[in-house]
Amino acid sequence: MPHDRPAGRLRRLLEPYRALGSSLWSMFFATMINRFGDFVAPFLSLYLSRALGFDAAHTGTLVALTFGASTVGALFSGRLADALGRKQSLLGCQAAAAACNLAMSFLFREAWAPWLIVVGSLFRGAARPLIGAVLTDLSPLNRRKEVFGLQYWSVNVGVAVGPIVAAFLFNNHLPWLFRGDALSTLVSVALIATGVTMPSRAASAATSLERRDERGALRAFLARPILLAFCALALMNSMTYSQTGFSLPLTLSGSMGASGTTFFGFMMSLNAIVVILLSIPVARLLRSRAPLFCMALSGLFYVVGFGMLSAPLGRGGFVLSTIIWTIGEIVAATNIGIFIAKHSPENWRGSFQSFTGVFFQGGWSIGPLLAGPLVKSYGYHVLWLAVAALCLVWAGGAILVDRWDSRIGATPVIGDA
Repeated sequence: MPHDRPAGRLRRLLEPYRALGSSLWSMFFATMINRFGDFVAPFLSLYLSRALGFDAAHTGTLVALTFGASTVGALFSGRLADALGRKQSLLGCQAAAAACNLAMSFLFREAWAPWLIVVGSLFRGAARPLIGAVLTDLSPLNRRKEVFGLQYWSVNVGVAVGPIVAAFLFNNHLPWLFRGDALSTLVSVALIATGVTMPSRAASAATSLERRDERGALRAFLARPILLAFCALALMNSMTYSQTGFSLPLTLSGSMGASGTTFFGFMMSLNAIVVILLSIPVARLLRSRAPLFCMALSGLFYVVGFGMLSAPLGRGGFVLSTIIWTIGEIVAATNIGIFIAKHSPENWRGSFQSFTGVFFQGGWSIGPLLAGPLVKSYGYHVLWLAVAALCLVWAGGAILVDRWDSRIGATPVIGDA
């Protein structure tokens, strides 16, 4: 029947996700709940300035320290997880972050209390790379695209809804901004603790590239030059994408005046909606493509989407630009984790996630630092042309590294499903 065709197509689209196993589904739901309750971070600047009355300099310092603590946590958590266990380390980091926010809900009026947020950010940042390591441990080799794609989708479902609740709590029940963050994290901890069963380390080595490396984590990482090349691409990728949070709202404000702030909120909601609607179809469409080919493809979407912003645009143009660069974001986000997993020995997966994560975090710091002087000297027109040009550079680099990757042999470990 004709009316059955859409339902049949939907079943075929979702079929590969049905057999991923209860441990992976527990991770997906835990991620969705945790990111839904990520209430504090989006309102940190407003909390410091409006609730505590800090000036711009004091607020900026604390926000910078919070991001810095997250980066430090990410850098060191992988080594700890590889030594003590990834699931246990993930649970410990998330529980510690929840404890900091729970304490904040009672102390939020104290001038020194934001230091608890900085400490909590250390643990929250430490938890993020461990999620990628746990997912790799749990994922069958031939299902990694589905796993990382669905994880990315789960993150964005939570992020799309959570800020609405957070805004209400900030304006009406400020202590519950912190309690809600803490409770959602604890629910996530409970789901992972009870629902995730980790495989043996030997069983999680899917290919020859993932076999144990008895050298230290850093020596093993540096011995893989292809990962160093990838980190350079990751840094440039993050530098360009960081402009969606720094230069884009300023561009809209300059173009639209006071209404630019509201329209930026709409654009971010549009970004989340596009991600939710297209993540799974895009992941399925590109399932047979190599991860770095997909990264190069995402760069081309960025070139078009960000390049458009160098020209005078109306609201429709900004909307089209957002849809285009969001598709690029989807293509990259659903594939990057697969490349890292492929080149990570099973005993250092946490460490390798941490090392590569530092470059992604670094791009978020460096991007605004470079963009500010460029805008001041030449304006937003030149900035967005420069962003598009840098996207083209790392897209070309991804093609070269993809060719390099294709020459590196990775044979399946006997017995892998």
